[in-house]
Amino acid sequence: DQGRSRVMLRNRGHLRVYGDPATGRFLGAEMVGPDAEHIGHLLAWALQAGMTVSQMLDMPFYHPVVEEGLRTALRDLHAAIARAAIGDRPLVRGQTSNERDRRRTETPA
Repeated sequence: DQGRSRVMLRNRGHLRVYGDPATGRFLGAEMVGPDAEHIGHLLAWALQAGMTVSQMLDMPFYHPVVEEGLRTALRDLHAAIARAAIGDRPLVRGQTSNERDRRRTETPA
């Protein structure tokens, strides 16, 4: 449910981002959807720079842009890292709200 995607009537897809709860570092991502290439280079830069999820969230996100979906996933990941830091999980993941909403409404076959 992201700004530009709604305007373009192409509001679908999946984005998962991964991070290390011990360091907060961004570890990578998986994505599929319309205009996903707009996000790929941003993620590659962040990974190459060794950024933490917190540092990525400190970067500006404008409205309405397709990249707002990335901010949603990073916020989810940031919260997951905070929760996982209490336990012993080597990898945590964040996802877009689109995916969370769909999971709540899907019924098993």
